[in-house]
Amino acid sequence: MEDIYFSQNGNNRPDRHISSPSAKKKTRKKHRVFKFIFGFIIVFFSLLTLLIFALASASGYERNDLKMNEYVSPLQLKRSPFITNILLLGVDSEGDDSGRSDSMILVSLDFLHMKIKMSSFLRDSYVYIPCRDRFAKLNSAYAYGGAQGITDAIEYNFEVDVNHFVKVDFKMFTDIIDTLGGIDIEVTEEEKNFINKTTRYTVESGKSVHLSGSEALVYARIRKLDSDYMRTYRQRKVLNALISKAKTASFSELYNAAKSVFPLIETDMSPAEVTALCYKFGVSILGFDTSDIRVPEDDQMTTGYVGDEWVEKPDLDKCRKYLQNFIFNE
Repeated sequence: MEDIYFSQNGNNRPDRHISSPSAKKKTRKKHRVFKFIFGFIIVFFSLLTLLIFALASASGYERNDLKMNEYVSPLQLKRSPFITNILLLGVDSEGDDSGRSDSMILVSLDFLHMKIKMSSFLRDSYVYIPCRDRFAKLNSAYAYGGAQGITDAIEYNFEVDVNHFVKVDFKMFTDIIDTLGGIDIEVTEEEKNFINKTTRYTVESGKSVHLSGSEALVYARIRKLDSDYMRTYRQRKVLNALISKAKTASFSELYNAAKSVFPLIETDMSPAEVTALCYKFGVSILGFDTSDIRVPEDDQMTTGYVGDEWVEKPDLDKCRKYLQNFIFNE
């Protein structure tokens, strides 16, 4: 049937518009293609969600819930609905601080400014440890109160809300890096000489040196070459290189990496929360830039001895403003 429309040119003659059968077929075909693509996306992400959830549920990772911080009011803690803060606690099983957190990095997934931000806390920072009601080095809070103790201490001293924690043995990063085929990272001549003289590994120096998992772990552990400040910098460099590698990894490589990681972690998150975080992190890896800092910086602390211990005494007012500005602003 013809579709008849009256002309608006004033002569009242009808204009004729005929919908041809071929045009209708093309429209129906486009609708079918759109429905197929939409349905495929829904099915794919549904299956992916079930896969991640099943993998997390069956992995047997250690679950340790975080309680609300009883030492500081929630109103004092800076937070944003667009930012998720995950405290990454690295425990070096070969280190000399048994029971203490060797690495404390607050990883912030900022969906407002589309950035992954990493904030390293110096382990020798001399701060108040709420669970022991005393001043001590920040990394001792883990020995005193586990993940709850270190989370409470960071929130109390720096007034930033920590949403979740993940504790890992840094050895597990060797498995992740090897699964992804190694990482490329800048190695200075001094770092190369130190590694080659003090370990069984031999590496090169340069702007982009390919390291295996074991070599990257040795690199991240370097401390006696310079200072703990540089050690935290190297740890962030390894994480940045790992994120860059994950951006180009295949699905099977990422799946195998997750499969090897899940059984080795301790976290407060349920399998459903782990699944949600995997999606957030996946989106962040694909489209976000990365940036990093350490807390405190040189001009935010004084150094010296307390008894026979070398410590860094942070200016907490400066540190809080610096950290909060980094996490919550662009």
